[in-house]
Amino acid sequence: MPPKLLLLDLDEVLADYSHERRCRALAETAGVDAKMIERAVFDSGLENCSDRGDFGLDDYMDRLRSEWGLDIPSADFIAARRAGTRVRQPLLDICESLAGQVQFGIFSNNGHWLAQHAERIVPELMPMFRTRFICSGSLGLCKPDPEAFLLCLQRLGFSPASTLFVDDKAVNVDGARQAGLDAFLYRDDNHFQQELAERGLSTGEPHAL
Repeated sequence: MPPKLLLLDLDEVLADYSHERRCRALAETAGVDAKMIERAVFDSGLENCSDRGDFGLDDYMDRLRSEWGLDIPSADFIAARRAGTRVRQPLLDICESLAGQVQFGIFSNNGHWLAQHAERIVPELMPMFRTRFICSGSLGLCKPDPEAFLLCLQRLGFSPASTLFVDDKAVNVDGARQAGLDAFLYRDDNHFQQELAERGLSTGEPHAL
């Protein structure tokens, strides 16, 4: 039987994510160089803590101010994430060709704030994914922990056996399989279509690379 839910990773599957573009945008806002942003946001572990759900966006901004002297308005922080994120329209087109065959969802290792502000960060995805957009920060667990997948599906109202998961990281694919989901590693759009077809989801003609 074809899956009932196609659950996709965000960064490097549905969208290209540029760490560098995001850092440059934040550096411009804060009036510092991108290397300081790298240290404060990423090397410090703040981003990882946000991904785990240790704190929300307001606390994130407070920590950047108190620990690093960076006064970044949350609106600018969100805009910088948008600057670093480019939706892959060809893959979105493939998903749209599956309308009526399967339901769609996103499961991403990111702070809950990303899902809360997805309308501004990835507006192109909202018609299809608005109601099923889960970030690890809302669960308190990250991929590849199998329990994170189970909590995600509990939120979405689907069973592991009815779900197909796609990610660009092999370790996350393995975690999904341990949780009982069918899963495969994203390589390119043609491979994506081939894997879907093997599971009974017809996307029509393969898209050119």
